[in-house]
Amino acid sequence: MKNVKISITVCLMVVIAPFFIQSCSLNQTKKVNYSNLSIDSPQKLIEEIKEFGPDLLMNVDSYNILLRELEKYKDDGIVINSLDGITIEANSSYLEMLGYTPEEIESITYQELTPSKWHVMENDLFKKVVKTGYSGVYEKEYIRKDGTVFPIRIQSWMIMDENQNQIRLFGIVQDISIH
Repeated sequence: MKNVKISITVCLMVVIAPFFIQSCSLNQTKKVNYSNLSIDSPQKLIEEIKEFGPDLLMNVDSYNILLRELEKYKDDGIVINSLDGITIEANSSYLEMLGYTPEEIESITYQELTPSKWHVMENDLFKKVVKTGYSGVYEKEYIRKDGTVFPIRIQSWMIMDENQNQIRLFGIVQDISIH
């Protein structure tokens, strides 16, 4: 009888315990919280994106592209938009480029910052980002607060939540009028 109890105990420890441990660890997966991204600190932003890992974006390729591009263009404009275009957050480079304060930019969509001649093309690119997770690099124009129009180079990524739902757009924007 004693040997049976020992056998059952060993069986439980060897067979069932690993499943229990794995089950517990699966329930403790880290949740992606885009709102904590430090977009005004390029190095910290890169570290946070690496910590979140590829699940932050739709696919590994777009994740790797984002990390490479952030290393190259970390001093350029960085912006996070809602899926309907409203600016959620922008770094100081983006705000300076456009001439807005953080409070002002939060009520402006990227469509309002874009001259109307670019709207059809940008709508097509938005559909691409929804489908693939990444826009690729493209050029268009933005309108500053003072009304001046200037050329930009931009690329966008779809940000995902912990359930892989599309929730935000992440963009790197360069003012190419000064290059």
